[in-house]
Amino acid sequence: MPGTTALACRRCGRVSDSQALTCELCGELLKRACALRPPGPEELERPASVPSQPAPRTIDPAAELRARREPWIYLALGLVSAPIFALTPLLGFMGWFLASLVHEMGHSAVAWLLGMPSMPAIALDGHAAAVHSDQQLFLVAMILLVLATSLWKLLAGRARVIALCALGVLYPALAFTSARELLHLAGGHGGELAFAVLALWKALDGGFTDSRAERLLYGTVGWFLVGKNVFLGWGLATSAGSRAWYAENGSFGFTNDYIRIAEDLLGWRLESVAWLAFLVSLAAVPAAIGLWRLLAASGRAD
Repeated sequence: MPGTTALACRRCGRVSDSQALTCELCGELLKRACALRPPGPEELERPASVPSQPAPRTIDPAAELRARREPWIYLALGLVSAPIFALTPLLGFMGWFLASLVHEMGHSAVAWLLGMPSMPAIALDGHAAAVHSDQQLFLVAMILLVLATSLWKLLAGRARVIALCALGVLYPALAFTSARELLHLAGGHGGELAFAVLALWKALDGGFTDSRAERLLYGTVGWFLVGKNVFLGWGLATSAGSRAWYAENGSFGFTNDYIRIAEDLLGWRLESVAWLAFLVSLAAVPAAIGLWRLLAASGRAD
């Protein structure tokens, strides 16, 4: 047949028509059905596929504005709800218990850090205290070793050397001088303010679950602890009646912290210590805002 080409079988040599798929003699596969098939008209008309590009992200100005305002709204709501929390009898007792817990835990944490085993105690009749035993040199050595190991792992190069040298100078100066008792006494109100900074930061940051109730609770607790310390410092600094009340209301018969710091350790008047405590308490809110901005900026950089 004119125009017909022949195809020889590779196995037996028999010549078959070029359109045959298998050899008629031995059944050997001569070619695949899809080989050299010319494209159909629909395939010629179909354009080449182009990798899909993600749609450009549109920014909603109103949503962006709400996101910027939201942290400040929760900070303001906490400021409004904190007095209600403090003045409502049952909630006020819960606030006292929380403040006492972080206060005494602050005392105990500082004592343990300086090698003095300590245990907090809270009674539901309104008393709370944290006492410590004598300093134990073995415990001091273990804590110093843990701190040095942590710095060694976290830092490198010159920063590691500087941090270890600072630790070697500062830690003994704090642990083996009268500064350890000063830090232990200041650790109570310091613990309250540290917890307040944490709570206000989480109110601004969104909390751990990003729920509205959690953020409001953090804002309330943070402002409650800040307000408690601000009013205490202001009262002791400006009111003789507040100082008399403070002197007569030590828990379990102990003398209150600021009196012991002023009279036993520093030789200052109580008013001077109270003014210092007042200023430190005011710094808690800017500290929380600064921490929030710093961590937010580092998150965006990552």
